[in-house]
Amino acid sequence: MKLIGICDKDTAVGLRLAGVKEIYIPNGDTVKIWDIISYRTDIGVIFITEKIVEEIYDRLNDYRLRNILPIIIEIPDKNGRREDHLDYISNLIKKAVGVEIIK
Repeated sequence: MKLIGICDKDTAVGLRLAGVKEIYIPNGDTVKIWDIISYRTDIGVIFITEKIVEEIYDRLNDYRLRNILPIIIEIPDKNGRREDHLDYISNLIKKAVGVEIIK
């Protein structure tokens, strides 16, 4: 299973240093990139910045409802975590454990 990233250029540098070899940097074609990635079966984890999540939010939620893999991890970009962003992983933990994890 592969690790991939969908992010801006600055975040891509950090992901490359962390060992992610396949990175997509959308230039206005985020939906097109997502449509291509969503049909692949060789991906285990997708790192995607919160800003890009907002652009494809509906498609991403539909995908999560239909598929177990890949695991989609939303990460902040170089500007930091967005205050109005709902962290999907924390929400899943809260549902499973019944306790909210505070950072």
